[in-house]
Amino acid sequence: MRAIFAFFLREKLLKNASYNEDGYYVHPTKRVENPLVTVILPVYNAEKTLQKTIDSIIDQSIGFKNIELIILDDRSTDRSRSVILSYAHKYPNIVPVFFRKNNGSPAIPRNVGIQLAKGKYVMFIDSDDWLNPNGIEVLYTLLEKTGDNYAIGRTIKVEDGKYTITGEYNSCEDRESIHPCTIPHVFQHLGPTARMMRTDFIKQNNCQFPNMRYAEDKQFFIDVLTNCPSISTTKEIIYYVNRNSDNKSLLSRTSIFEKRDTNIAVIKYVISKQ
Repeated sequence: MRAIFAFFLREKLLKNASYNEDGYYVHPTKRVENPLVTVILPVYNAEKTLQKTIDSIIDQSIGFKNIELIILDDRSTDRSRSVILSYAHKYPNIVPVFFRKNNGSPAIPRNVGIQLAKGKYVMFIDSDDWLNPNGIEVLYTLLEKTGDNYAIGRTIKVEDGKYTITGEYNSCEDRESIHPCTIPHVFQHLGPTARMMRTDFIKQNNCQFPNMRYAEDKQFFIDVLTNCPSISTTKEIIYYVNRNSDNKSLLSRTSIFEKRDTNIAVIKYVISKQ
């Protein structure tokens, strides 16, 4: 009975929502005025993993009251919207955003999340991943100490019980306020995991995700890093990325030809920036 009620609640919301000219609707909540950190969470058909993702943010050691969680649903067709609304009713610092049409990638939802962000710092998480309990506090403390615009920690890839470090060179040392180009291979791992940025820095430099199904994060973080005079890194575990065999992500549904074309587009973009 509860599932049926949730379904009709979601359908009523979709039917009556007042979408803006950009095609999205911000569900009214009592937003936190001065959160320390905004976490941006794009969602598409993630009902099986979404609760674990959200709970990992709620349970952060920095205190959830200091976090603004913007959840952007990209026109899910499963129960994701019902899950989002149920959490938003409990926590006023969860801001649900619903799109009229699916955008085909997390790029536009992430860009909208940046526009809406009120936190001093911003970070991203995918709807099938989760954070280490002290992940946000570690990066926040590091940025407050150094005054940098960007900090990155350790990402652990979870693959059917096997745990490996992703982008190891980004988190093999504790570094404070060093030029990003002094870190070997720093441009070879440019996913959104385990990194936090100063929100006004992202907005002032107009860093945006291009609307591509693959490699959009590479172009975004190239823009971020090439505008950073210094960054900081930590060996602390921040983020767990879900690559279990039962998790069918957008990445696994992207063909090798589309990946090639988008990687070529990123290379051309880098060349155009000299």
